[in-house]
Amino acid sequence: MTREQKQHILHFAVSSLGGFMGGYAIYNHCDVFGNAQTANMIHLVSKIFTGDFEGVVFIVIALLTYILGNVFFVIADRFIKLETKTVSLIASAAALLIIGIFPNISNNYLAILPILFVTPILWNSFRTAGSYVTSPIFSTNNLRVATVSTFTGIIDKDKDMQKKAKFYWLTLASYHIGVVLACVPSAFMGVNSIWFGLVSIALSTVSYMWLCGVFDRKESFATSESLAAQSE
Repeated sequence: MTREQKQHILHFAVSSLGGFMGGYAIYNHCDVFGNAQTANMIHLVSKIFTGDFEGVVFIVIALLTYILGNVFFVIADRFIKLETKTVSLIASAAALLIIGIFPNISNNYLAILPILFVTPILWNSFRTAGSYVTSPIFSTNNLRVATVSTFTGIIDKDKDMQKKAKFYWLTLASYHIGVVLACVPSAFMGVNSIWFGLVSIALSTVSYMWLCGVFDRKESFATSESLAAQSE
């Protein structure tokens, strides 16, 4: 299997994690989507003009948390010796752990603050897969590229575009497998279903270790990780 194919598999695994976080937040917390902030910023403007200033406070806290996640990525990229992919997976596991320990926070925005913090770290760390630019935490642009690539490939009989379309459709499928992993247990366990996210984290971790060559080299993980980063 080529290195690019391994990168794609890693991205599919991480996309399932992004889908899990998004699905968990929406299913358990009144349709609040923690992975992106477009809808939340629209809600912010709406609440300002309807006079719901308590709601404004909580949305501002959510927005600041998302911003801090991006700031943390920049700091990690500059000052932490580990690769940001490793940092993001550790941070994701920590976010699920925090929610698992404190699952019954009544305010829907406060309840998903760990997701709001960690998803931009995940996105910045896994924003490419081989030669493709793609997001593992939401689907809008992936759907756009999948659709355009599919019909460009059909009309122009372009095999590269067909290959691209396949990657993006598989990314969407992986993302929504993660959504299923969140929603089905949530129907029976409610907020305690957060622990099922560890399945996606385990898959992502194993995929990254495979990409780094941990399973077929004698070097330490740190050395393998460095080699993987240098070849990207």
